[in-house]
Amino acid sequence: MQRSSYSRLSAIAVIAAAGLAVAACGGSSGGSPSSGTAATGGASSSTSATTTYVSAKATVIGKSTAVAVNPALAAALKRTGITVTAVAPATAKRALRFPVSGGQVTVKTLAGTVAHTGGLTFRHSGKSVRLTNLVINTQTKQLAAAVSGHSMPVCDVNHVRPKRVGGRHGALVARNVKLTVSSQAATALNRDLGVSTFRTGMSFGIARLTVTYARGHR
Repeated sequence: MQRSSYSRLSAIAVIAAAGLAVAACGGSSGGSPSSGTAATGGASSSTSATTTYVSAKATVIGKSTAVAVNPALAAALKRTGITVTAVAPATAKRALRFPVSGGQVTVKTLAGTVAHTGGLTFRHSGKSVRLTNLVINTQTKQLAAAVSGHSMPVCDVNHVRPKRVGGRHGALVARNVKLTVSSQAATALNRDLGVSTFRTGMSFGIARLTVTYARGHR
């Protein structure tokens, strides 16, 4: 993957700018302590979740996922001294925003996978965990990320209800998508950052997923 530039922003600044105070969805690492998941030194992972293309589904071609971070989580990160950095082309301005890079979905239900570019880096006391290649799977109801060369679930996703919108290409929007921290993410982030901040099932934030898809596929 291309060299990423970093948009440094403390977790509380992300919240203030977001108007909440939106992952994933930001992200995580492996579920067992034995799997090395910390990405120290900012080395990026080249592994992403694999999409199996099916002709009956629509091919995702663009747009983005915006995440408004839970204010309670932002406050906890600030208290602990954990900072969050967006990995370009993701941004952390009014919300965390991850560009959509591909995937396949069923238009009526949005069932399938939506892949993203960019990611997040969590830092604390000289330690860091980097999450890239975010993939939302609306069938398994999980958000996965690549951490140290492995793709693993980092957030659980509630039921996604899409709405068709107009545009040059077919487009779908899913609002109020709840992201909660998975057990794997909580274990790995706490271990690799040396904290006890993350808990299984804690709210990470609310996402709005917008995708465009190639016409002629349903």
